[in-house]
Amino acid sequence: MTQPTNQPDLWHEADGSICARLGDGRIAKNLVPLSLFPLSEDHKNIILLEGDEEVSFIEDTTQLEKGLANAIQVALLRNRFILKLLKIKKISGLRTPSEWEVLTDRGHASMVFSSEEAIRRLPDDGALIQDSQGIRYLVSGIGKMDAFSRKVIEYYI
Repeated sequence: MTQPTNQPDLWHEADGSICARLGDGRIAKNLVPLSLFPLSEDHKNIILLEGDEEVSFIEDTTQLEKGLANAIQVALLRNRFILKLLKIKKISGLRTPSEWEVLTDRGHASMVFSSEEAIRRLPDDGALIQDSQGIRYLVSGIGKMDAFSRKVIEYYI
């Protein structure tokens, strides 16, 4: 039971959960978004699942209300394998490309930060950083990081 994308029957709650009013009038809550092409088009062709059932299709999140689009993007990030960046230990320089030594939720890592376009701000003081190999690092709270890490990230944002 797929619905069109720009319906007012999609919304997000204050806690970020995604909800929809279905064709039969039933309200589905805590929907899980799934991108059909997560590596090439992370904001297009998204289905919303209630359990294993597809209940809605979103052609392009940029056509949605901004708050709903952000809630969907945040939910997509939560559902993907993604490293959480906890601390930037050392960088080779501020000019790109530069090599960063970082601490993640999976241990120590080395990454090449290739361009300023590889970092974007997320809601709730977050950031998403993509290294030269396409590996994504999620920063949950820039303001909660140590001073050095915070300064490096804020320099590029």
